[in-house]
Amino acid sequence: MAAGLSDTSGMSSNSPAAISSPQRSPKPSPAFSPKKMDALTPKKMDHRKHFKEGQKHLTPPVADATRAFYVSLLKENPESANAIRFCIEHGVLALEEHKKLLKKYSTLKEKGAFSDKEKIKRAIEKKQRKLRGLRGETRPIKKLS
Repeated sequence: MAAGLSDTSGMSSNSPAAISSPQRSPKPSPAFSPKKMDALTPKKMDHRKHFKEGQKHLTPPVADATRAFYVSLLKENPESANAIRFCIEHGVLALEEHKKLLKKYSTLKEKGAFSDKEKIKRAIEKKQRKLRGLRGETRPIKKLS
């Protein structure tokens, strides 16, 4: 050993036991844990209070491609059920236009235009009418199951 340095442990300085890793402190908790986020998130940041009547989803940004598609579809075909549904449920239009379109939306919804069950029922009825027309029959055909 070199003069002036004393080896108190009895081990050489190159042994693995002599090289110890620095003491690590436990990780601090994240600054925004879920409990803290609830406390920090004020009720005024809830966007649902700004929803229009019939709106179910957040309004997409103006640059959103889906929004642009449905708005242009509505302009080209004002009777398009898909465009009406998207524009109402996402609150894309101005309030006056939204209110006018909401009337069409509610009548379509009452007729079952957005119900898969009603669409299937109408498709089965259409198929039965077509089969009756081909056979020349007037009696009802058995349900397709």
